[in-house]
Amino acid sequence: MANELTAGAVARSEALLNPNLTAPPWLKSSLDALTADYPPRLPHHAGLTEDQRTRVEARLSRLVQCLEPATSDEAATFIVSVQDQFGTPDMDPDALRRRQEGFLIALEGVPAFALDEAYRRILQKRAGFDPRFMPRPPELRGLLDQIAEAAFMHRVQLHRLLQAKVEAPRMPAGPRALPPEVSALLARPEGEKVRRRHPQNPSGVDHSEPYHFSVKGE
Repeated sequence: MANELTAGAVARSEALLNPNLTAPPWLKSSLDALTADYPPRLPHHAGLTEDQRTRVEARLSRLVQCLEPATSDEAATFIVSVQDQFGTPDMDPDALRRRQEGFLIALEGVPAFALDEAYRRILQKRAGFDPRFMPRPPELRGLLDQIAEAAFMHRVQLHRLLQAKVEAPRMPAGPRALPPEVSALLARPEGEKVRRRHPQNPSGVDHSEPYHFSVKGE
């Protein structure tokens, strides 16, 4: 979003409508790896380098500026422009003033780029409104919130990424520990004889004398 937010109005609007599409691959990878904890955690392999952190901070700063609420003049201009497309019913001055105030209240906090995109969609019949009737203030606000949702969510994610705690790298598993008997056997001084175990003689047979086998034919 570095160049997109300083480019023309159309490119800037497209970058704000789909901020994830303009994110570099490393940023997408880090955002996808964020946990839902608070504060969030980030695997070591997805941690930011110093240069990447600086770029995220700059991206967030530009995004915050683009999401600042539109001025009252910008909101009023938007309302008048929309009314011109639908027509304004005959109303007494007090009723018209209250109607205008209702629209201004509905548009509080909306960024200017959302107003521009909403007006474009209304002209192109992509807003979902009945072209015969002026949309009500809550209907306009719903459209504007929908338009700005992706940019606001991206701002939250960038902030969480900068606040994330990077987990320590996983150490490779060491060699498997040997049983104590084997370790003791390997630790004997060189030349020391190892006492061998002999099978037990539960029947008490005397093996001191050799067995005599009778050979057939003797």
